Amino acid sequence: MHLARLWDSSRRTDGGYSLEGLTNDHRVMGVVSKELRKIGKRSMKTIFGRKKIKKDGSEGKITAIEPVEILQREDRELWICYSSLDSMSTLKLYESLKSKLERKPWTFDGCPRGSLYDFYEEYWCPFGAILVKMETAGMLVDRAYLSEIEKVAVAQRKLAADKFRKWASKYCPDAKYMNVNSDTQIRQLFFGGIENRYNPHHHIFSLQSSFWVSRFCVFFIIHLSLREQRFLYVY
Repeated sequence: MHLARLWDSSRRTDGGYSLEGLTNDHRVMGVVSKELRKIGKRSMKTIFGRKKIKKDGSEGKITAIEPVEILQREDRELWICYSSLDSMSTLKLYESLKSKLERKPWTFDGCPRGSLYDFYEEYWCPFGAILVKMETAGMLVDRAYLSEIEKVAVAQRKLAADKFRKWASKYCPDAKYMNVNSDTQIRQLFFGGIENRYNPHHHIFSLQSSFWVSRFCVFFIIHLSLREQRFLYVY
């Protein structure tokens, strides 16, 4: 789904990049006909899912899917329809995203280089081919050495996260408690109160936002606050 990521890199928390999520989003499929938009990708669980049968013969709450080998034999016609719909959805998704990227300019050092689709063909297509080869052939790894440098990397990541929180807390005091791995919290810190030019239904990111914190984190925050002799209000 490289085309989708190049078109909109913020969909991770707004629909995602799965085939089902993209083809059922009118913002993504807006350039194709309404008839084709209605036949977006449907999950295997929706089509082939069956309720598990309890010991007393009644249907349970859990939905299960048979192995692919069984589905291909026992639900052959339905499987063919499912596979065909996947192919149609993928093709229409490609056509829609290609059209969108062709309308977005690609500029490098102030010089126009074409469209974002030209960028995709020049850089991301070869990159995708390399990833496929790596996945197919694999690569040799020194597991012992990797285990050692993993410890170093984890320690360095913690130092970098603490340094980032310390810097961010100069501008927003509560940033010292933020989760630096949260895209939502990072977006709130950098773009809170700024107009969102890509989403006409949400013109401005809210200046303030509340985030759910686990019970353990609440106790940890209270401990830090008491140590620093500060008052903390937890809602």
